[in-house]
Amino acid sequence: MKKLGLADLLAPVTVPEFFSSNWPVEPLFIPATPGKLQEIFDLAQMQSLEQLVAARQRKVRACLPDFDDEYSSIHLDPQDALKVYRNNMTLVFDAMQTQDPTIANTLKNIREDLGLVTGGEENNLCKARSIAYATPAGCGTRLHFDANANFVIQIKGTKTWRLAPNESVDFPTERFTTGSEEMPAALETQCHAPLIDMLDEDSMEVVMKPGCVLFVPRGYWHETTTEEESLSLNFTFSQPTWADVFTKSIQEILLRSPEWRELADGLEGTDESRKEAAISRFEFLVQSLAADLPEISGRVLLKESRLV
Repeated sequence: MKKLGLADLLAPVTVPEFFSSNWPVEPLFIPATPGKLQEIFDLAQMQSLEQLVAARQRKVRACLPDFDDEYSSIHLDPQDALKVYRNNMTLVFDAMQTQDPTIANTLKNIREDLGLVTGGEENNLCKARSIAYATPAGCGTRLHFDANANFVIQIKGTKTWRLAPNESVDFPTERFTTGSEEMPAALETQCHAPLIDMLDEDSMEVVMKPGCVLFVPRGYWHETTTEEESLSLNFTFSQPTWADVFTKSIQEILLRSPEWRELADGLEGTDESRKEAAISRFEFLVQSLAADLPEISGRVLLKESRLV
C-alpha cells in the first residue's frame, strides 16, 4: 500500500510552498490532476453513495432542512440514510478513519506532516478525523466558519464553494453559523468586530469537481451549493493553540505536586467561610506558581509533559 500524505494531497503544489504561502491562514484550491490520490478514489465505499452506506458500521448524521447546517442534524441507522437523502437531506459520515485503513493511515500521515501536536490519545489536542459528505442536488451549507482546518477532496459530482477572510475574529476557538440564535460565550469574547451575515459579491469562488482539493483554514468564512449530487471526503484537524499547549504542559507539572492535587474544596456552596477559605487557598497556590514562572522553561515544560 502506497503511503499517502500531505505531499500527495497538495500535488502539484509542494509542501514548502504550502507552508510558506498558505498554512495555516490562507485557503488553497488545487485543480484535479489525473491519477492523483487514486488509492482514495479506488476505495470500494467511494464508488457510490449506496456502497458508502453499505460499508457503514455506525450512525449517519442527516442534516435537517430547516437550517442548512451540519450541526442541525439527527443520527440515523445506516439503513435509513438513503431514504432521507432522497428527501434532500445531506448525509454526514463521521469518523471515516475507523472504517478504512487507507483513510486512517492518510489522516495520520497528513497530521504528522503538518506537525500538529496531539498531547496523547487520552487528551488529543489535534482531534484529527475524516468525514464524508453526501449532498443532494440543490442543497448546500449556509455561511459559517469552523474552529478547525479542513482539506476537502471532491470525490463525485460538483460543489461550489464561496469563501472570504474573517475580519471579525482572529484564530477563533469556536464554530459559528450565520442565523444562529446564540453565539458561544468564548467566541463572543474573542470577536473584535460584528460578525457578517453574507459574503460580498467579489468573494472567492471555486467549483469543486472530482479530483479537486481545497484547503479551508480555521475561521475562514465559507458557504456551499450543489447543482448536482456531490460526494466529498474531508481530512479535518483541530488547531491546538499556545494556550492549549501551555495548559496541557503546566497541568502535567502541577499534578506532580500533592498541593495541586488537593481537592478544590468549598468553591461552591452556601457556606461563605468555606468559600473564602477555598479562594484564599487558590490565591496562595497561584501566587506561588507566579513566583516560580520566571524559572520555568518552555522547552522543559514541553519535554516534561511529553508534548515533544
